[in-house]
Amino acid sequence: MSRIVLNCQHADTCLSDFWGGHHAAHIQVPVGRDTTMKKLRQMLRSELNQGAVAGSDDRTRDGSGDIGDAWFKAAHAAINRDVRLGKRGKPFGDLEPESEDDRCESVYAFFVFTDK
Repeated sequence: MSRIVLNCQHADTCLSDFWGGHHAAHIQVPVGRDTTMKKLRQMLRSELNQGAVAGSDDRTRDGSGDIGDAWFKAAHAAINRDVRLGKRGKPFGDLEPESEDDRCESVYAFFVFTDK
């Protein structure tokens, strides 16, 4: 089995209704004005650990064995290496603030994994 190296790219930040999906493996996490880069990476790793990966990459499916284990290890490495977003501190600070009585949908950041 050859070594797997992945890229993790920020694809979009939007309401879930506006996400068109992607054929490649991807994950989404809720974000807000106060989301820090540290928290963002923690949430992305948590989604991976829970198996919440969408898309059509067979390596992400249950029962994919050693290749699946290698993919998840590479995905974690990609999050640690690639998730930067070019903004220090709070990368989503330009989102509108939410109020306690606000009944709007959560905003999500979507990240796509591709082979390097």
